[in-house]
Amino acid sequence: MKQPALGKKISDLRKQQGLTQEELVEKCNINVRTIQRIEAGEVTPRSYTLKNILEVLGADYKSITENVVSEDFTPVLGITPKNKFKVLQFSWIFGIIYFFLGFPEIMSEYYRIEEGDAILTNTLYVLIKVASMITFFFFIRGFIATGKIYQKSMLSIVGMIMLIAVFCFSVYDIISIYYAENWFLFMMWVRSLIYGVLLILLGIPVLMLQKKYGGLALITGIFEIISGVVFVFLIPELGIIILLPLQLLEIILLYKIAENHKEIA
Repeated sequence: MKQPALGKKISDLRKQQGLTQEELVEKCNINVRTIQRIEAGEVTPRSYTLKNILEVLGADYKSITENVVSEDFTPVLGITPKNKFKVLQFSWIFGIIYFFLGFPEIMSEYYRIEEGDAILTNTLYVLIKVASMITFFFFIRGFIATGKIYQKSMLSIVGMIMLIAVFCFSVYDIISIYYAENWFLFMMWVRSLIYGVLLILLGIPVLMLQKKYGGLALITGIFEIISGVVFVFLIPELGIIILLPLQLLEIILLYKIAENHKEIA
């Protein structure tokens, strides 16, 4: 947990205990100026100082430093400190729905490219596309929330860009069933390149979650980077094959993150 959120948390805990700053420093054997600067968010205390303060306040060091969410982040896409658990819970549930919607969507586009024909009616294809966009929004919102929770701004930013990219390409796919057929293959390559770059950028902050979520975050991040590289080198068929286990790993990771924050929701 970083400043100034840490200082605010310590201040809140102190007030809950009914202690003044002077009373707290007497118990912790530190000076008043130090606690004032810590609570103001001006300095980050050393680990042993923080442990000492939290012990006096009756708070768990690990819980505060790893599990407590910063209360000062700016709400994005309806994500707030109070509803973070619901956001994470919905994200992995919608991730499962998004995973299964991908099969008819991918098969339809494959036949359209390779066979020049569609296996779905236009109306059904549009409905699946719209449902896919909606479920992807709630799915990726979990990663944006995770970025906010663990102060991994890159994760939140890349998640936002992915939402915009998927929305734009999905709208194009819907329009292209009626117009612009000559641009379809070109846009497929453009999409492959953009998705590849975004997956690589998404994989980097996911790897940084390894300290908290161990091998699961490590494997998920590696899969995202590998998948991204494959898409960048314009091998979308192989990239799609890798996406299947990747999406399952992402769903499991979001589930673990949601469960981790269940008790503090």
